[in-house]
Amino acid sequence: MVLKMKLESFKEKNRKKQSIIIFTVSCVLLIVGVFFYQSFALFETKENFNFIEGNVNGPGDLYFVYYVDDQITLDVPTKESGYTLSSKSSCTNGVTIRWNNTTWTSILNYSNYKKENLSQVKCSLYFEKKLSVKEYLLTKGMKEQLIEDDGTVDHNMRYIGANPNNYIDIKDDYEKGETTLWRIIGIMNNVKKSSTDTVGEPRIKIVKADSIGSYSWDTTEESINLGKGINEWSEADLMKLLNPGYERESIGGSLYWNKGSGTCYNGQNNATTACDFSKSGLSNDAKRFVSSVLWNTGGNGSEATYRNVIPSRIYELERSSNTGRICTSGTNCNDTVNRKTNWEGIVGLIYPSDYGYATSGGTTTTRENCLQSYIFQWNEEQYQECKENSWLLKKIRSIWTLTPNATEINAQMIFRIDIDGHVGNGTAYGDYWVFPVMYLASDVYINGGNGSLENPFTVARD
Repeated sequence: MVLKMKLESFKEKNRKKQSIIIFTVSCVLLIVGVFFYQSFALFETKENFNFIEGNVNGPGDLYFVYYVDDQITLDVPTKESGYTLSSKSSCTNGVTIRWNNTTWTSILNYSNYKKENLSQVKCSLYFEKKLSVKEYLLTKGMKEQLIEDDGTVDHNMRYIGANPNNYIDIKDDYEKGETTLWRIIGIMNNVKKSSTDTVGEPRIKIVKADSIGSYSWDTTEESINLGKGINEWSEADLMKLLNPGYERESIGGSLYWNKGSGTCYNGQNNATTACDFSKSGLSNDAKRFVSSVLWNTGGNGSEATYRNVIPSRIYELERSSNTGRICTSGTNCNDTVNRKTNWEGIVGLIYPSDYGYATSGGTTTTRENCLQSYIFQWNEEQYQECKENSWLLKKIRSIWTLTPNATEINAQMIFRIDIDGHVGNGTAYGDYWVFPVMYLASDVYINGGNGSLENPFTVARD
């Protein structure tokens, strides 16, 4: 009986101890769970993968963490909320992420997944309110490098200075992680889609950060303009090289657009050279951010004395009804091509006015003084600060512009920006540097970056 009583007493005490231990452990686990929930924010777990970009054998668990305006949350904002995925979103263990704005889902790239220990992947998704392009540039970019009103009739916003933070990353190949860097010339406020449009719209105008090579603007056989080419962009060899729809051309046709390789025009009398755009050309991914617009191809017309033209005047002439031809006879003027003052297409070149308006001026010669000087004279010493502080100046090689230079004795002259800083004559067959220029589609917006080379702007499209 005594033994039984002791045994019952022991059991009763043991139950109490067990209850205390269970209660204590539960409290500890609860505290740890709350701490773990708040710090790691484990809101969603996916052990079975429905989508994997890349070959992964047995990946670890996948966790998503959601932030809206930097505040942690359980809910992803809806597509109609005006939010978009920020570029600071990231995943661990080599996985990269991007957002599909159409399906409103994430797309993960496992090409560089570190799978040694089947390690878990945590993706932190940051959603921010989508800003207009102008709002983004003025708040996220370097405001002091922007001119909000360039003083033209269109009141464009432009990047100015010797090297502004205007780099923009147009994704070239998400699978391989490659990028194509461009630079923002500015927001042009009166861009039309076609000649039938009466009202334009704001568009981001970009230029490729690096040259794609040196090629002729145009060239011809010797019997036409002495083999020096024709200054009409809508039929130019360079236009056909850069844009789609000319694949049937045996030389140069759409090679840049299609990332192709072959032969390109480069010299007088239809001279050619080998060319390869397999790395520098446009991929399908990059093409989805751009669209066709109406380009102004007006020439200086009767103002053959282009030396007396300041940036504001050349801006007007580019948009004038003047053609690139005023000569009527002579061996340099015997082509029969009809000159036009606009062209509908996707890939063009910079204008002489873009170069002029990109200057910030300096301490001795202000921007205002630069814009009142003849850009033909920017190679002279008194205008040193004008050219040195225009980021579109290339000191290695002269570059082509889009604008024809009409003279009384020639039909093949184009404006070019020389290495010494002045805007001068270029014969169409010349092999000068080519920097493609495009306009982003109207529904493209900037969703990340600050424009620096290390952290360029990134883009998305609804």
